[in-house]
Amino acid sequence: MADLAEQFVCVRIQSMNGVNLNHFPFEYDLTWMAFFQNAEGRTYLRYGGREDRHADTHMTKASLVRSMQQALALHQRGDVKPASRYEPVASSVRTPEEIPPMQAMMSRRKVSCIHCHDVKVAQLRHAGDLGLLRKEMVFTYPSPANLGIHLDPDIQNRVAAVDKNSVADKAGIQPDDRLQTIDSQRVLTFADVTRVLELAPPTGTLRVVVARRGQALSTKEIPLLTGWRKSADPSWRASGGVVGPNAGLWGVPLDPAERRKMGLGADDLAIKVTFIHKPWSRGAGIKLKDVIVSIDGQTQHMTTRQLQSYLHQNTNWGDTIELVIQRGGKPQNLKMAFPRTPPD
Repeated sequence: MADLAEQFVCVRIQSMNGVNLNHFPFEYDLTWMAFFQNAEGRTYLRYGGREDRHADTHMTKASLVRSMQQALALHQRGDVKPASRYEPVASSVRTPEEIPPMQAMMSRRKVSCIHCHDVKVAQLRHAGDLGLLRKEMVFTYPSPANLGIHLDPDIQNRVAAVDKNSVADKAGIQPDDRLQTIDSQRVLTFADVTRVLELAPPTGTLRVVVARRGQALSTKEIPLLTGWRKSADPSWRASGGVVGPNAGLWGVPLDPAERRKMGLGADDLAIKVTFIHKPWSRGAGIKLKDVIVSIDGQTQHMTTRQLQSYLHQNTNWGDTIELVIQRGGKPQNLKMAFPRTPPD
């Protein structure tokens, strides 16, 4: 792999300070993304991205080597993607520092390093200041799994599985199909696919060309239904906290022995409070070591991040929610009132 890397001019950018957002659009909730480009900044392919369940679902040594080899082959042919809204060649510069809320965000830090997720947080806060913020804006660069397509982690344009009765299944996508283009855009990697999906409409139709063994290329029309961009567990997205309140506390799920002692099952909500940091959680009467067993009517197992994400997506500032805690072996009903506006 070292010999392969020597055929590239490798540039590592460790922070987003000064990066031209017009030239490098990607999923800013991520912590790592690669662009394979020529000397003029034209793109061959992208590499990176993830599913909800884990940060490394589509980051493997095999897929990275394959992507590097594909990029070299494309480079030898001079086969860059045409400049388009999908892969722009920037004619102007727009940096993270120019997003209006960014200056205030950075002023609170000792080190002025702008992280990837800071860019998206600032963009969402700016949308909020303009009265344009919507909760679904958190779901950027949606996974093809949202359409029922699960891509091979190593050969990333190969369909590894298709969810039964999904829109992809009904459109005729099959396991072992090789995605060729989506909306006429070449797709070789998971990141290529999510880039096209990022710019897909909220409803409509997505044209996908696939190669199938022993058959000619075929075109499939995948319908995009209302809400298709949303995924089940956005708790990994650092930007989620912009669109709604959180519980103002932190905790850890009970282990199996503690659950049994309290009469709770493995699928039940059971988070022991270890830290309280907001006035609305204190005002609700929550104390350290309380065990949350229901919040806003939700009683299924969640991690603390998933609990926070649920509140971000399903409650608003100014709401009052009910929760049930166990303290000293006894349940207690509490109410948590969120302030009408987010605190600074």
